[in-house]
Amino acid sequence: MSPAPLQRISTDSVDMHPAPIDPSWIVEGNPMARVGPVSRGADGLSWTDIWDCTAGRFTWHYGIDETVHILEGGAHVVDANGKRWDLRPGDVVSFQVGTAAHWHVPQYIRKVAFCREVVPRPITTLMKVERKMRGRKPRAAAIAGLFAMAVAAGVMIVE
Repeated sequence: MSPAPLQRISTDSVDMHPAPIDPSWIVEGNPMARVGPVSRGADGLSWTDIWDCTAGRFTWHYGIDETVHILEGGAHVVDANGKRWDLRPGDVVSFQVGTAAHWHVPQYIRKVAFCREVVPRPITTLMKVERKMRGRKPRAAAIAGLFAMAVAAGVMIVE
Protein backbone atom coordinates (compact mmCIF):
# COMPACT_ATOMS: atom_id res chain seq x y z
CA MET A 1 0.00 0.00 0.00
CA SER A 2 1.47 3.37 -1.00
CA PRO A 3 1.48 6.30 1.45
CA ALA A 4 -1.21 8.95 1.23
CA PRO A 5 -0.20 11.88 -1.03
CA LEU A 6 -0.95 14.31 1.79
CA GLN A 7 -0.54 13.75 5.51
CA ARG A 8 -1.49 15.97 8.40
CA ILE A 9 -0.11 15.20 11.82
CA SER A 10 0.00 16.99 15.13
CA THR A 11 3.51 17.15 16.55
CA ASP A 12 2.00 16.23 19.92
CA SER A 13 0.56 12.97 18.57
CA VAL A 14 3.83 11.51 17.25
CA ASP A 15 4.73 8.18 18.85
CA MET A 16 8.08 8.84 20.53
CA HIS A 17 10.65 6.16 21.40
CA PRO A 18 14.11 6.29 23.03
CA ALA A 19 16.98 7.46 20.82
CA PRO A 20 20.05 7.34 23.06
CA ILE A 21 22.83 9.80 22.32
CA ASP A 22 26.17 8.10 21.66
CA PRO A 23 27.76 7.96 25.15
CA SER A 24 31.12 9.14 23.73
CA TRP A 25 29.39 12.37 22.59
CA ILE A 26 28.06 13.26 26.07
CA VAL A 27 30.11 15.93 27.83
CA GLU A 28 27.96 16.52 30.92
CA GLY A 29 24.80 15.22 32.52
CA ASN A 30 22.53 12.43 31.39
CA PRO A 31 20.61 13.79 28.38
CA MET A 32 17.77 11.49 27.41
CA ALA A 33 16.68 11.81 23.78
CA ARG A 34 13.62 10.47 22.01
CA VAL A 35 12.55 10.45 18.38
CA GLY A 36 9.29 9.93 16.53
CA PRO A 37 8.89 9.53 12.78
CA VAL A 38 6.67 11.98 10.92
CA SER A 39 7.32 11.23 7.25
CA ARG A 40 9.70 9.53 4.84
CA GLY A 41 10.61 10.60 1.30
CA ALA A 42 9.73 8.27 -1.56
CA ASP A 43 13.43 8.00 -2.46
CA GLY A 44 14.39 6.85 1.05
CA LEU A 45 16.96 9.64 1.28
CA SER A 46 14.92 12.16 3.27
CA TRP A 47 12.73 12.07 6.34
CA THR A 48 11.16 14.23 9.01
CA ASP A 49 11.20 13.39 12.72
CA ILE A 50 10.21 14.95 16.00
CA TRP A 51 13.16 14.85 18.41
CA ASP A 52 13.33 15.87 22.04
CA CYS A 53 15.96 15.78 24.74
CA THR A 54 16.34 16.49 28.43
CA ALA A 55 19.10 18.57 30.05
CA GLY A 56 22.74 17.89 29.27
CA ARG A 57 25.75 18.78 27.16
CA PHE A 58 26.91 16.80 24.15
CA THR A 59 28.71 17.14 20.83
CA TRP A 60 26.52 16.09 17.92
CA HIS A 61 28.32 14.79 14.81
CA TYR A 62 26.24 15.23 11.66
CA GLY A 63 26.34 12.30 9.22
CA ILE A 64 23.50 13.85 7.20
CA ASP A 65 22.22 17.31 6.31
CA GLU A 66 19.72 18.38 8.96
CA THR A 67 17.49 21.42 9.28
CA VAL A 68 15.67 21.85 12.57
CA HIS A 69 12.71 23.95 13.70
CA ILE A 70 12.64 24.46 17.46
CA LEU A 71 9.18 23.84 18.92
CA GLU A 72 9.73 23.99 22.70
CA GLY A 73 12.51 24.70 25.16
CA GLY A 74 15.88 25.69 23.85
CA ALA A 75 19.59 25.09 23.65
CA HIS A 76 22.88 26.89 23.37
CA VAL A 77 24.80 25.55 20.37
CA VAL A 78 28.43 26.31 19.58
CA ASP A 79 29.46 25.72 15.97
CA ALA A 80 32.85 24.64 14.59
CA ASN A 81 33.96 28.30 14.40
CA GLY A 82 33.23 28.86 18.09
CA LYS A 83 30.12 30.97 17.45
CA ARG A 84 27.35 30.52 20.02
CA TRP A 85 23.77 30.24 18.86
CA ASP A 86 20.92 30.55 21.39
CA LEU A 87 18.09 28.47 19.97
CA ARG A 88 14.51 29.05 21.06
CA PRO A 89 11.02 28.22 19.78
CA GLY A 90 10.47 29.42 16.23
CA ASP A 91 14.15 29.28 15.23
CA VAL A 92 15.17 27.30 12.14
CA VAL A 93 18.80 26.17 11.88
CA SER A 94 20.67 24.06 9.31
CA PHE A 95 23.58 21.72 10.00
CA GLN A 96 25.68 20.38 7.13
CA VAL A 97 26.90 16.81 6.85
CA GLY A 98 30.40 16.34 8.27
CA THR A 99 30.12 19.10 10.87
CA ALA A 100 29.89 18.88 14.63
CA ALA A 101 28.11 21.16 17.08
CA HIS A 102 28.35 21.39 20.86
CA TRP A 103 24.86 21.38 22.39
CA HIS A 104 23.95 22.59 25.86
CA VAL A 105 20.33 21.85 26.69
CA PRO A 106 19.61 23.63 30.01
CA GLN A 107 16.26 21.91 30.62
CA TYR A 108 14.50 20.47 27.58
CA ILE A 109 14.25 20.88 23.83
CA ARG A 110 11.75 19.62 21.26
CA LYS A 111 12.28 20.11 17.55
CA VAL A 112 11.17 19.04 14.10
CA ALA A 113 14.17 17.61 12.24
CA PHE A 114 14.18 17.62 8.43
CA CYS A 115 16.92 15.16 7.46
CA ARG A 116 18.53 14.27 4.14
CA GLU A 117 21.18 11.76 3.20
CA VAL A 118 23.85 13.34 1.04
CA VAL A 119 24.17 11.68 -2.36
CA PRO A 120 27.75 11.43 -3.74
CA ARG A 121 28.60 14.11 -6.31
CA PRO A 122 29.01 11.72 -9.31
CA ILE A 123 25.48 10.44 -8.78
CA THR A 124 23.98 13.93 -8.40
CA THR A 125 25.75 14.97 -11.59
CA LEU A 126 24.22 12.01 -13.42
CA MET A 127 20.82 12.88 -11.97
CA LYS A 128 21.15 16.43 -13.36
CA VAL A 129 22.08 15.06 -16.78
CA GLU A 130 19.11 12.70 -16.66
CA ARG A 131 16.73 15.58 -15.79
CA LYS A 132 18.05 17.65 -18.71
CA MET A 133 17.65 14.69 -21.04
CA ARG A 134 13.98 14.28 -20.08
CA GLY A 135 13.18 17.35 -22.17
CA ARG A 136 14.82 15.83 -25.24
CA LYS A 137 14.10 12.82 -27.39
CA PRO A 138 12.61 9.91 -25.38
CA ARG A 139 15.40 7.50 -26.38
CA ALA A 140 18.15 9.85 -25.15
CA ALA A 141 16.33 10.30 -21.83
CA ALA A 142 15.96 6.54 -21.44
CA ILE A 143 19.65 5.95 -22.12
CA ALA A 144 20.69 8.65 -19.65
CA GLY A 145 18.34 7.23 -17.03
CA LEU A 146 19.63 3.69 -17.48
CA PHE A 147 23.24 4.93 -17.30
CA ALA A 148 22.52 6.84 -14.08
CA MET A 149 20.82 3.83 -12.51
CA ALA A 150 23.67 1.50 -13.53
CA VAL A 151 26.29 3.76 -11.97
CA ALA A 152 24.19 4.26 -8.83
CA ALA A 153 23.80 0.51 -8.48
CA GLY A 154 27.54 0.02 -8.86
CA VAL A 155 27.15 -1.95 -12.07
CA MET A 156 29.45 0.42 -13.99
CA ILE A 157 32.62 1.99 -12.77
CA VAL A 158 33.57 5.32 -14.32
CA GLU A 159 37.13 6.54 -13.96
